[in-house]
Amino acid sequence: MTTLIAWGNIHTPFPFHDIPADLIPANLLTLSHNNPRMQQRWQCRRLAHFLLWQLLKTAEKPTALLGQISRTETDRPQFSSSELDFNISHSGDWVAVILHISPPGEKSAVGIDIESPSKARPYLALLEHFASAEEIHWFQQQTNPKSAFYRIWCLREAVLKSQGVGIAKLSEVTHQPETLHIFSAHCPRGHLCFTEELPFYLAYFVNQTPIKSPCFWAWDGDRLQPQRLMHKIHYDVNN
Repeated sequence: MTTLIAWGNIHTPFPFHDIPADLIPANLLTLSHNNPRMQQRWQCRRLAHFLLWQLLKTAEKPTALLGQISRTETDRPQFSSSELDFNISHSGDWVAVILHISPPGEKSAVGIDIESPSKARPYLALLEHFASAEEIHWFQQQTNPKSAFYRIWCLREAVLKSQGVGIAKLSEVTHQPETLHIFSAHCPRGHLCFTEELPFYLAYFVNQTPIKSPCFWAWDGDRLQPQRLMHKIHYDVNN
């Protein structure tokens, strides 16, 4: 089993058109909107496609899979092979992609979420919509409310995105920060990690227990550069 995670920033040049034309969806070729927000999101989608192409090459998997992406009933993108799964997240100008390869006959399921720390939010008011009283009490004891909030938020998004479930189900994820456990009917068993050591908060889920440390890369404008993450918080999911 292999897990690969790559990230990049849309303001760092990336040779998108190095991808063979038949592996690029039409909606990523041209943008007809002048709205800056739409342009940012379009660039994020292009970078995500580029990073996924890079990860497939790194994993020595057929890049033709990029032209075989379909959608589940919940509109989640997926490969034709159940042994490979991927997930994408973007926040602000940052994009992250996770790719997981399981042994033959096993099904992969992954989810990833990133959040830009520059976003200011009414943390406690938001938590009251989906967090338990025990979780809110834990949050109020933390010295860094921004980090604590994004830990609570990102880990939920990561497990839900593994099945294409939206944020409407945030309250149906049980987070036990003291024992480092997650429970949800909306994802399989697995392992979850959270870190705040990057320019964004990152959480990623893999249906693998215990998790083998992923290989991490950052796009530097020329190539994927290997990275090391030293301060990850590990959670068991549905165990």
